Amino acid sequence: MPQCCACCGKPFAPRPQVPDQTYCSTPVCQRARKRQWQRAKLQSDSDYRINQRAAQQAWSHRNQDYWRNYRDARPASEQRNLEQQQSRDRAWDAGPAKMDVCDLPTGLYRITRLPAFPSEDGVSWVVEIAPVGVTHPRKMDASRADVIDTPATNP
Repeated sequence: MPQCCACCGKPFAPRPQVPDQTYCSTPVCQRARKRQWQRAKLQSDSDYRINQRAAQQAWSHRNQDYWRNYRDARPASEQRNLEQQQSRDRAWDAGPAKMDVCDLPTGLYRITRLPAFPSEDGVSWVVEIAPVGVTHPRKMDASRADVIDTPATNP
C-alpha cells in the first residue's frame, strides 16, 4: 500500500521490514529523516547531547586549523562574507531590526492594564504606557504614594 513521503510528498511503497516507514529511500529524504531524528534525540536524551558535545569538542581539538585552512582555500567566500557583513552593518546604521529596542525617553510613566483585551495565555497583559507629566520627579520621589496614584491591578 503506497504512502506519501514526509519530506518530498511523493508516494512510495514502504519496505516490508519497516511497516511504519514515513520517508522514501531517496538520499535527500533520508538526510531529512536523520536530521529530524537527531533534533528529537538531542532534545530528549541528555546523555546523547553530552556525547555529541564531547565528540564535537574532540574533533575541534584535533582539527584546530580547519577553519583557517577552509578560508584560505576559498578566498571568494571570504570576500563574499565580508561584503555581506558590511551590508548588515549598513542596515544596522539605518536602524536596528530588533523588536525589543525601545526609543522612549527616560522618565516616569504610568502603565495601565487594558482589561478590554483578555489575556490569551493567562500570563501576559495588554498595557498602555503613558508619560506621567512633562516634569519628571527625582528618583527618590518615584516611590512616593502621591506620585504613583493608581493602585496595582491584579490579574
